[in-house]
Amino acid sequence: MQITRRWHSHFLRCVAAATLVLLALPAARAGDWFYSVRPHDNIWTLSGHYLKPGISWQKLQAYNKIADPHHLPPGSRLRIPVAWLRVQPAKATVAAVNGDAKAWLPGQPTAVAVTAGMQLGYGARIDTGAHASLTLEFADGSHVLMQGDSELQLDRMSAYGNTGMADTHLRLQRGRIFNAVTPMPGNDAHFTVQTPSAISSVRGTHFRVAAGASQSQTEVLKGRVDVGGSHRHVQVNHGSGVAVANGKRPGRVQRLLPAPALDCPAQAITRIGYALGWPALSGARHYRLQIAPDNRFETLLLNRVTGTLPHASLPDLPNGHYALRVRGIDADGLEGLDATCPVHAAMHPQPPLVQAPQANGKARHPRPDFRWSESSEAASYSWQLASDAQFTHLLAERPHLTGDHLRAPQALPLGRYYWRIASRDSHGQLGPYTDALPFDRVAPPPAPSVGAPTRSGNELTLGWPAGSPGQRYHVQMARSSTFAKPKIDQTLDQPRLHIHKPASGTWYVRVQTIDTDGYVGDWGPAQKIRLPCMPCRIAAGVGGGALLWLLL
Repeated sequence: MQITRRWHSHFLRCVAAATLVLLALPAARAGDWFYSVRPHDNIWTLSGHYLKPGISWQKLQAYNKIADPHHLPPGSRLRIPVAWLRVQPAKATVAAVNGDAKAWLPGQPTAVAVTAGMQLGYGARIDTGAHASLTLEFADGSHVLMQGDSELQLDRMSAYGNTGMADTHLRLQRGRIFNAVTPMPGNDAHFTVQTPSAISSVRGTHFRVAAGASQSQTEVLKGRVDVGGSHRHVQVNHGSGVAVANGKRPGRVQRLLPAPALDCPAQAITRIGYALGWPALSGARHYRLQIAPDNRFETLLLNRVTGTLPHASLPDLPNGHYALRVRGIDADGLEGLDATCPVHAAMHPQPPLVQAPQANGKARHPRPDFRWSESSEAASYSWQLASDAQFTHLLAERPHLTGDHLRAPQALPLGRYYWRIASRDSHGQLGPYTDALPFDRVAPPPAPSVGAPTRSGNELTLGWPAGSPGQRYHVQMARSSTFAKPKIDQTLDQPRLHIHKPASGTWYVRVQTIDTDGYVGDWGPAQKIRLPCMPCRIAAGVGGGALLWLLL
């Protein structure tokens, strides 16, 4: 009983002393890190795990006003000043990489290729090729996306024990990066990007930094960023940006351009060069288009600055799902807010190139011949013929066709038809069809028959029935019925041939029609013409008006 009373008296004196100490301590500060107590945690283990050498567990007990260090209620929160936390060097991990990227590591004379999963310590320098991109993940979970043609130095990277907090300092010599920074408490934990023009410091935000030859830009998408340059700092809030010229103070903070109203494709994209459009943004000089494998945008498959017009052609993409985003760029080079949409590409295998009949072409044969250039992606083809552009009324179909041509399986009456063709790869995957190709089944042009010749002075005229408007005529005149060496071989716009001072004797004449699309019809029947000798007739006293032309 006496021992119990002594222990109780001692405990009360300790509590009183601790109370006096706690009353002298400050309340919770913004620089505190909070730990959520788990079952079986005790203050000694936590102190050894998180506190730097020289910070005792008693200070932690006093700071949190813990009466009984043996019993920490699970779910309660401990406040630990960031300045008390254990600090150790940290590394950045390459979360994803696409294209040619190299890293120069401290103490190594040559660069190494950057690969996914690689860990880089402070002092490393990273270069991305023109079309490369990569994402770095830091100790606190922050991510940095490096775009193409960028150079980034990892100047300082420290982690605060296993708290998830870090102190990170990056130096962007050129290029562009996007930073998604995890919120961090306290003045000792921060994330800084330095360029030749400015320093951008944050404690939890999404922002972009660009470093050019003469200036840098900071664009804040979420949170707030402190931007300093030449002894002046400005606060840049969400939706704003600032440009800083080399050696100058930060310029005027201005609002970023709003996100464009993207006309996202509702269906799968089946054509290479698909035209993506959006309404023009007031104040936009250019636009940036980016395509990534998914909406995390850890790597970029396309990173292109377009012209002033609000549209862009999408590149050839393997079949799959992608994320796309577009933003405007103002006169100061500040890039605006992103418009993002999902894209489903179904471009492969690409259809073959159509040869005949072309769109709005003509077919004369009752069973037209369909031709195409074979595709390197195709093992076979699917061919369809219909009476309507929607192909709801199929007239014929060949789903597994090989070769580069096909004759219509049945005779087609005169009229308008539609055909299309798609490639099928070696795995049986059917690609997109060509657009509906309309053509007209028409009768072949008539084979003209030459009429009787007429004479006017020294000129002979041969004529034949006129065809449709726009048709032309190919006429030959030869001494032989085989037309092996024609003396006259001309193409005419009118259905007549004028011959000046024709030679006498026997001639053979034939004509064929050339249709408006270049189709050449059959030769008409060859006509045999016998022309008398004009000097002989004149010597015999026959007047010019009595000169006879014989058509046999």
